[in-house]
Amino acid sequence: MYAIIETGGKQYRVSAGQSIEVEQLHAGVGETVEISDVLLLADNGDVVVGAPTVEGAKVVATVLEQGRGRKVIVFKFKSGNRYHRKRGHRQAYTRLRVEDIVRGGAAVKGPVRRTTVEEPEVAADEGIVEAERVSLDELELSSRVAKALSGAGVKTVGDLLSLEEEALLAIRGFGAKSLEQVREALEAKGFVQG
Repeated sequence: MYAIIETGGKQYRVSAGQSIEVEQLHAGVGETVEISDVLLLADNGDVVVGAPTVEGAKVVATVLEQGRGRKVIVFKFKSGNRYHRKRGHRQAYTRLRVEDIVRGGAAVKGPVRRTTVEEPEVAADEGIVEAERVSLDELELSSRVAKALSGAGVKTVGDLLSLEEEALLAIRGFGAKSLEQVREALEAKGFVQG
């Protein structure tokens, strides 16, 4: 089981027993702190995503150490002006050990409720059913286009035919030229009519 928390403007993935370094918290060594900004809870594949945080969830941690990071030198120099400034900086941090992940006031022992998004069903044509068995490799697309499509979960020609142009153009790394290349490949293999 793990949780994603936010503290000090940064996000951390934590699980029970783990030790992490976060931006300085005002608590003494040995004290217990509760972090209530839990953005996500996951347990054995069951995921609860907050909007923006999971209501009632918190992470209980013990302060192990208050320390300062390694020194960073900030050196400013302008040539010809006799201007140079040298400053050092050590960022303060707090080392925590995560003791427990709590949901709604009680420690999570059983499975966490999973939120799912139902996808609308698409009516299957005869061509799409036939194309379900044909891999994208048979279209002989460029490696960049094939990688963008497989990254979006498109594995077969049937998956490709079930998507509209707007959905294809929304894929990262897939533009107008990629769409044109896919159209030409589908026409060449006889999956769509010109």
